[in-house]
Amino acid sequence: MIKLKQSFFLLAINLINIISELFAIETNFFIFIRSLLLKATGINIQGKCFIDKGFRFLYPRNITIGTNVSLGHYNKIWAFNKVYIGDYVQSAIGLIIISGSHNSSDFSPITENQDIILEGENWIGANVTIIGGVTIGKGTIIGAGSIVVKDLPPYSICAGNPCRVIRKREPSTLVVSPFGKYKPEFFK
Repeated sequence: MIKLKQSFFLLAINLINIISELFAIETNFFIFIRSLLLKATGINIQGKCFIDKGFRFLYPRNITIGTNVSLGHYNKIWAFNKVYIGDYVQSAIGLIIISGSHNSSDFSPITENQDIILEGENWIGANVTIIGGVTIGKGTIIGAGSIVVKDLPPYSICAGNPCRVIRKREPSTLVVSPFGKYKPEFFK
């Protein structure tokens, strides 16, 4: 019965996505309905959240999304293990999060230590891939096209394949997000 309900909600989400694509509209109504339907599938959305069209996911009950999160077009979360996205995370188009991996000897799934944590106040550029078992520190920025395979420290600018720290950054006293301006936790 649960699978049938989830299938219904997934069908409804896809229908909303198709309508917004066909008519090139992305109104508050579509955003609100999409968010409600995603909650109904089992994703734990903790507050205001903007999830753009084309969002895809597996294992919704393993996904937690904080407050004032903005996920861009065609983001994907394959949550074989837990995925936690903290408050005020913003992503561009094409983010892929995969909280799992395979054993290189026999290709069996690896499920231990594969959770992904984005601590919050992160900016993630276009077409970034985040692989299981990493924590991205609060306030860290990840450059476009990066592949994240290890932990990234707080308040860093990181990029590359594999993603590495380019330099540390000073947190701004006021940050602009789709939900307005906010004071980062660093200054509270």
